[in-house]
Amino acid sequence: MANVPWAEVCEKFQAALALSRVELHKNPEKEPYKSKYSARALLEEVKALLGPAPEDEDERPEAEDGPGAGDHALGLPAEVVEPEGPVAQRAVRLAVIEFHLGVNHIDTEELSAGEEHLVKCLRLLRRYRLSHDCISLCIQAQNNLGILWSEREEIETAQAYLESSEALYNQYMKEVGSPPLDPTERFLPEEEKLTEQERSKRFEKVYTHNLYYLAQVYQHLEMFEKAAHYCHSTLKRQLEHNAYHPIEWAINAATLSQFYINKLCFMEARHCLSAANVIFGQTGKISATEDTPEAEGEVPELYHQRKGEIARCWIKYCLTLMQNAQLSMQKNEEELQDKFQHLFSIFIHSCHGCAEDAQSGRPSAHPPRGPVHSCSGYA
Repeated sequence: MANVPWAEVCEKFQAALALSRVELHKNPEKEPYKSKYSARALLEEVKALLGPAPEDEDERPEAEDGPGAGDHALGLPAEVVEPEGPVAQRAVRLAVIEFHLGVNHIDTEELSAGEEHLVKCLRLLRRYRLSHDCISLCIQAQNNLGILWSEREEIETAQAYLESSEALYNQYMKEVGSPPLDPTERFLPEEEKLTEQERSKRFEKVYTHNLYYLAQVYQHLEMFEKAAHYCHSTLKRQLEHNAYHPIEWAINAATLSQFYINKLCFMEARHCLSAANVIFGQTGKISATEDTPEAEGEVPELYHQRKGEIARCWIKYCLTLMQNAQLSMQKNEEELQDKFQHLFSIFIHSCHGCAEDAQSGRPSAHPPRGPVHSCSGYA
């Protein structure tokens, strides 16, 4: 490390990030992961240049970093500890590299290696995970472990990681609140550091992803009320931060409408479907982004397929609404008929009593009720 300029280390890291973003279909057909492997090699070089991890962190038993490790892993930290000093700063930089190596291995379908790197990342951040410098990286690492375990169909383990991320975000916003450092800033010169606004935007995006993954986990666990709540929160936040892709957002909103339709909450269902129509109408008007390098308007087949799916959701909404209205009418008719028969029987019984009393000359034992003042016409 001493013999390599820091600027060169940063260049290697930025080159690795650029290679990681290359889409698979842009690689040779027989080497779909070529750019990923090249990025991995650069990340390993940077890791070697940074040197070994601090001994007290590197030798910590892995059992402490599992999902059941309590306060030492997924529990909330008791206080905010900033990574001060060269040893702590090196540990955080190594954690950034371990995180990107973990994501890289997951992208190349090497889940066990990916898990190992992500767990190392969390181990290096353990005492600093609520700090301004590390909170975003910690949440991102746990989010990715949540995704990894859900792919293994270990949904409860995924739930533990994702709920821990949510709790960390809430505690940080309560105790610190300022936009935290983005992990990539660890390898940026001072003049290229992000603005507070950009940091906030990235951090909120990380939390939105967390809510999105939690919605899916709760859906798998058949906790449908919770899944709908988190799905709604995700869609709302995406609109607020202008961080969405029209087709995907519209389909998610239309899917959420099905939950409300089944609950007979027609106003909420209609709101979701109307919003889906409005946002779907933006397709092709939003330029390509880092997450979707190709503009959605360039995929006409997908466009028409998703448009049909939203239309089917509208059809289900209309059918269910009409069926429910028909049932309500039938129920109301039956209730009205029962009430009418009941009142009619009272009326007939009362009139019959009046007639008998008139013939016998006795006062009526059944005084007329309501607006009826005389039944002599029926004698």
